[in-house]
Amino acid sequence: MQTLHVTLFGTVHVDHPSQGERLNLAPGIQALFAYLLLQSRPVPRDVLLEVFWGERPPARARNSLNTAIWRLRQALEPDGIAPQTYLLSNSTGEVGFNWESQHWVDVECFARQTHSLLRKPAQEFGPADAAQIEECLALYRGELLESLYDDWALRERERYRTIHLNCLTRLMTFYATVREYERAITCGDEILRRDPVREDVHCELMRIYLESGQRGLATRQYAQCREFLNQELGVPPLEETQTLYAQIVGALPPGGRVPVGSAAVPNLVLLVDELQRVQQNIDKASRMLAQIQAAVSQLANLL
Repeated sequence: MQTLHVTLFGTVHVDHPSQGERLNLAPGIQALFAYLLLQSRPVPRDVLLEVFWGERPPARARNSLNTAIWRLRQALEPDGIAPQTYLLSNSTGEVGFNWESQHWVDVECFARQTHSLLRKPAQEFGPADAAQIEECLALYRGELLESLYDDWALRERERYRTIHLNCLTRLMTFYATVREYERAITCGDEILRRDPVREDVHCELMRIYLESGQRGLATRQYAQCREFLNQELGVPPLEETQTLYAQIVGALPPGGRVPVGSAAVPNLVLLVDELQRVQQNIDKASRMLAQIQAAVSQLANLL
């Protein structure tokens, strides 16, 4: 038997082995199938009624569920496919996907492989593990069920989104440890693209830029961090972040710290920021002066 191939990341696709083409499932049937695939065991019909037809009268809800299950079974198990090859239903009324069937589901592979990799201690994490996580991330072609906005879909989407970000964080830390700075920066940028208020990631990128000799980019990262935190949350960076910034710009020695709760760090950072703005204005004025001098020289030559 060939393999039923299903993707739930991004746009939902179901490729049936016997039909040799992608199934064209109605949105409601597609949602029901996705829900069953995200469960580890068969689901009671009462749960399905509540999830999908909770606002309908009981009789109408049961009819809708029976019709949806029938249509899903017709799509998955047409003539020539034995009943319950893919869709199970038992005597107690539970319905579920047959995980003993020949199948490939992207979310199942993603969850199974990342679970063991993320549980591995950081000190035991090596290049082979990083390569496996990269393979897992390739499965994440978009947000889970991106066209569905039901409560259950949003909860599942956030769960897989968190796993995805945890994988990127683990990769960023590993690549920084082995001094593959560009790859670490790529991971950090991807995390912040999806969650720009991750202050811990901003700090890690600041350290990576500093270690790789890119002090200017480290200070720029701090500025971005401060801007995002102010815009999204209305708060300043933590004292630890401000201390790191002060160390980067040389206002504190490496490893130097100010006692927690002290106002010295925020004041020091404000002073450094002001000095940098003054320096930028001086640089700008110097460039303008050079341009004026060049113009005057040209004019003198003409005269």
